[in-house]
Amino acid sequence: MPFGFRLDRKRTLLTAGAAAASLLFVLVWGVISLLGTAKVVPEELFNHSLQNTLTSHSYRYSVEVKQNGSDVISTVQGERVEPDRVHIKGAMLKSRDIEFIQISDVTYMKDPWSSRWITLEDSKLAQAELFLTEFNPLSMFNFKDVPEVKVSGSERVDGVKTVLMELKPSVSNPYLEFKYVDYDYKIWADPKDQLIRKAVLEANLPAGQKGMTVEMKFWDFNEPLIIEKPGIETGS
Repeated sequence: MPFGFRLDRKRTLLTAGAAAASLLFVLVWGVISLLGTAKVVPEELFNHSLQNTLTSHSYRYSVEVKQNGSDVISTVQGERVEPDRVHIKGAMLKSRDIEFIQISDVTYMKDPWSSRWITLEDSKLAQAELFLTEFNPLSMFNFKDVPEVKVSGSERVDGVKTVLMELKPSVSNPYLEFKYVDYDYKIWADPKDQLIRKAVLEANLPAGQKGMTVEMKFWDFNEPLIIEKPGIETGS
C-alpha cells in the first residue's frame, strides 16, 4: 500500500473519530442538562430564589417597560442599597439622559441641560406609582399566591446557567391590581446561588388586551455598593 494512501486513510479515520467523539460529547451534555432540569423541584427553587432575591441588601439591575406590547416607556439601569438608597440612569417618558439619586426622603435629580443637581427635600419619588418599577423593581415580586410554578427549560443569562420558570400569580401591588387583571411571569433563576437573574412580566388588560411588559435583569447581589449624594463639583 502506498505510503501517501496510508496517511490519508489515517487522517480520515482520525477525523471521523474526532467527529464521533464531539457528537457523543454533545449528546451526553444534552442528557445531563435535561436530567439536571428534570431534578429541579420548581416550587423549592422558586421560593428560595424569590426569598434570597427579596432579602438581598444590594444589587444592580436593568429595567425596560413597554405599554401595548411595543411602546417603550422607560429603559433604565440602576443600583439599590437597602433600605432606601437608589441610583438610576436612563430614559423615561421620552426624556433621555435622566439620572436620579434617592437617599431616604431626599431626591437628587440631574438637570440634563446644565448637568447640575436639583435637590428635592421630603420627596417620596421612589415610592410614587409612576416610578415604582424603575426605582424598586423587586416590588413586582410581591405575590399573594402562586398556584403553580412550571419549569420550561434552562437558559444562560449573561453567562449564568439558569432555570426558566413560568407562573401566573396573584399579585400584591396596588398599581398592578388597579390597572390590570392577570399577570404572566417568566423567571430565570440561578439554581446554584438561588437568585433571580432575569424576569419578564406581562400584565394584561381586560378582554385580553395587551397591557404592560416589564423586562428586568439583576446582578451584583450583596456587593458593597456605595450610593452617596452628588458632590458639590457637579452642582447641588
